Amino acid sequence: MTNWSSIQVGAWWPLWLGTVGIALFGIAWLQRKGSLFPDVRLLSDTAVAGGFLDRLPLMLGVLISVLLMLSLMDISVSRSIEDDKRARDFLVIVDTSRSMRENTELLREDIALTYERKAGLYVGQVDDPGQIPEVARYELARQSLLQYLSARREEDRVALIYFNSMVYLMSGFTSNFSFVEQQLSGMDPYVTYGTNIRWALEQGLNLIERYPSQNRRAVILLTDAEARNTDYLQRQLDRLRRLDVDFYLLWITTDTGEGVSALARDFLQSVRSIGSVYTIDDVGEGHLDEALAEIAKLEDYAYKEIRHERIDLSERIFLASQWLMLFWILLLGTLYLPVNTLKRTEGT
Repeated sequence: MTNWSSIQVGAWWPLWLGTVGIALFGIAWLQRKGSLFPDVRLLSDTAVAGGFLDRLPLMLGVLISVLLMLSLMDISVSRSIEDDKRARDFLVIVDTSRSMRENTELLREDIALTYERKAGLYVGQVDDPGQIPEVARYELARQSLLQYLSARREEDRVALIYFNSMVYLMSGFTSNFSFVEQQLSGMDPYVTYGTNIRWALEQGLNLIERYPSQNRRAVILLTDAEARNTDYLQRQLDRLRRLDVDFYLLWITTDTGEGVSALARDFLQSVRSIGSVYTIDDVGEGHLDEALAEIAKLEDYAYKEIRHERIDLSERIFLASQWLMLFWILLLGTLYLPVNTLKRTEGT
C-alpha cells in the first residue's frame, strides 16, 4: 500500500527555476503578446467546440514542460508491502559439560548414529567407541539436533553455541546447514568441565542483538544442569522477553518430582512465564526427538512481514513525459501542420 503522506522531494531548484521562467514568460506576454506570441491568440480566438482541438498541441507542450520539471525534482514515495513468511532463525544453545558424557540405557548396537563417539567415559578421548557399549547423552543430543537440522527450510537460518564452563560460538545465523552439521560432528572435545547457563544465554542474546533480522526468532536451550534462578540469570530471561524471542528449554533430568530443588523449580517457573519447558526424563526413549518435533510444529506458522520500499516517482514521470512528447511530435507532424498548410493553400 502506497503511503502518499510520505512523499519526499530531493531537489527544489527545478520548481524555483520553473516558477521564475513562468513569471518571465507572463511578463513578456503581457507586454508584447500580439507581436512576440501571435499563436497564443488560439487561447481566446477559437470557438469553444473547436478551440479544444486547436489548443491541444499548446496544452500538451505545457503539460510536457511541467512533467519534465517534476522529473528533475527527485520525487519519491514510500510503499508498504505485506508478505506471508515462514522463515525462522533458530539459536541452538547446547550444554557440553562433563555430565553430558553420562551414559544412557540405550545400547550402541540398537541405534545407528551419524557420528561415532570420540569422548571418553569421564575424561579424554576414546579410539574405539565399541569399548563403551552405552550411548552417551551428548551423542543422542547430537543425533536429535542433526535430525532437526535436516528438517529445516532453505530460508531458515541456524546458529549454534556450545557451553560448559566456557561459551563457544560455533556458528552465527546461517542457511549453510552443512557447516552447522560439521560443527556438530566435532562436538566431542567440547564435552568437558562444568556448566554456565547464564553466560551462555548472555552470549546468545548478544548474538541476536548484534545481527538483527526480519525473521521470527527462537532460542532452544538444551541442558542437563539444574540451574538456579540467580539475579544474573533472571536478567537474561528479561532480555529474552524484551527481544520478543520464542524460548524453549529442553531439560534432560531424572529428577522430575520432589527431587527438584527449590531454586531450580523457581527457575523453571520463570522460564515457563516467557517460554516452554520440555522435561526429558529418558533421552534414550526418543523423548528429545519428540520435543524437537513439537517445537518445529509450534514454529511452523506463517506470519506477516511488513517491509517498506521507496518508489522513484521522478523516473515514472519522466517516462510519461517521453510518451507525451512522442505523441505531441506525431500530432503536429501528421495532423496539425498538414491541415494548417492545406487551409493556407486553399485560402490562396
